[in-house]
Amino acid sequence: MVASLVNTLLGLWLVSGAVLDPSMVQTRTALMAVSAAVIAILGVWATLADYLKWPGIIAIVFGIGLFVFFATGSAAASPDITFWIAFWSGNTIGVVSLWSALYRGPSEGAHSPESTPASQPS
Repeated sequence: MVASLVNTLLGLWLVSGAVLDPSMVQTRTALMAVSAAVIAILGVWATLADYLKWPGIIAIVFGIGLFVFFATGSAAASPDITFWIAFWSGNTIGVVSLWSALYRGPSEGAHSPESTPASQPS
């Protein structure tokens, strides 16, 4: 849950950076690459700790993709593409990580046959 909450905040930070200060996203590629690596590492932690596994896997994939994008210098090639990649990656990471942080799974006795009144002895 903690990893998913931190990934949610990192996703929001990515989106706000892309929208409010696009030059930061394009010029501070080392900072963006480190944050992408942190997103991937937190995705691994979330996959191991949370009930839902797919949000952590999505965070891992997007974190690795962002890391490759910023570490190779592709962000300097096109400001428009960098904006959209940072914007949609941040949105996706933020939404699925928040979903994973808030979702706790089905309750233990919700669908078991023992919890129905007909199966209880009189």
